[in-house]
Amino acid sequence: MLENQLQGLNIEDYKQEISAYKNYRTRVSILKEELSGLEKKKKTLAGASFLIAYGISLPLTFLLFFDGGGQEDFWGSLVVSIFFAIYPAAFFGAIFDTDFLNNIFSFGKLDKIKKLQKDVQAHIEEAEELKGNTYKKLQPFEKAIRDYYETQLAEFFDKNLFKKRSGGQGFEEALSEFSSTIEELSPINSSLVTTRIPLEDYREYLKKRTINHNLQVSKKSEGLTSIRNFTRKFTELQEQRRKEVVAPEKLYRTARKINWENINKTRKLTGEKGEEIAVAIEQEFFESIGRKDLANRVRNVAAEDGDGLGYDVLSFFEDGRDKYIEVKSTKTSLTAPFYISRNELGFLKEHNQDAFIYRILVSGEDSQIRTQLGSEFLETNELIPTQYIARVK
Repeated sequence: MLENQLQGLNIEDYKQEISAYKNYRTRVSILKEELSGLEKKKKTLAGASFLIAYGISLPLTFLLFFDGGGQEDFWGSLVVSIFFAIYPAAFFGAIFDTDFLNNIFSFGKLDKIKKLQKDVQAHIEEAEELKGNTYKKLQPFEKAIRDYYETQLAEFFDKNLFKKRSGGQGFEEALSEFSSTIEELSPINSSLVTTRIPLEDYREYLKKRTINHNLQVSKKSEGLTSIRNFTRKFTELQEQRRKEVVAPEKLYRTARKINWENINKTRKLTGEKGEEIAVAIEQEFFESIGRKDLANRVRNVAAEDGDGLGYDVLSFFEDGRDKYIEVKSTKTSLTAPFYISRNELGFLKEHNQDAFIYRILVSGEDSQIRTQLGSEFLETNELIPTQYIARVK
């Protein structure tokens, strides 16, 4: 059986790895689009810098050609200046550092774009590495699947169809059985990443041999029993995939009670440590969808790196993008007012689509949590200044 050839791996392990690979591939694609967009912004800045340089050189060139004559001389000099001003503008950009000029003309935007490009490129390299590692894990499993199916199909084909005369009931049943098996293998073949089961030659054979045959099977032959069983098992897992697991930022959009035992069975989380609770919730979610790689990377940055970053917990979206969580715990009510620092508020505004407020009510068995996306929080909450800094005049 195939299961004995997979060196300790099983279909569920494979499904988790293939899911991780597809997530990494999607992540790389998204990041490359983001990098392309940043490059376009850089080109736009370069174009704007040239226009500014041209605007500076045009009046200077005009003064060079205009000798103070009449209206005719004015318009003639202007036309000539419009053409020749291109050269000093290009010279201006060539002499000075183009990036330096772009930074001046864009009020520092170029430096921000370059930093973003560097960060995105680092994320791409990281995602590419993870994708490559997952690819290597998939290779031996998929090779075993391909070799198994290829051997089973070849043996059945040689024994029941190859060079056999058509017309007999046995041939008709074998032909129909073989055709059904090839069709059942198609979705499996399309899901493989590192290899393919060679089916095309068999499809061509079936096209030629089934034109005048009525493919209705009166009974199942025993020749392809093992391959049918494994195909069915594989397909069922593919369709089932497991019940949809909702991400915390969606699940807790409205207040919900938390089952601490399900979240973390290895350590006791106390109500005083809302940040640990948030970390545990995020890790439990990733483990439930087979993304242990992301679960292991969820960090309590407030505890590990200290305050000042503008958020407490670094987590991720399912496609690998960073997700920032500011935890606000309470022992009274989820709707009770709470303090948010200027730094936290500034970060939330800057990252309003990937930063969240996790409001956690810690009250024994009735502990609850509610989450809000940054933009949602800013829209639904009134921000009241409560303190001032006194500074000597």
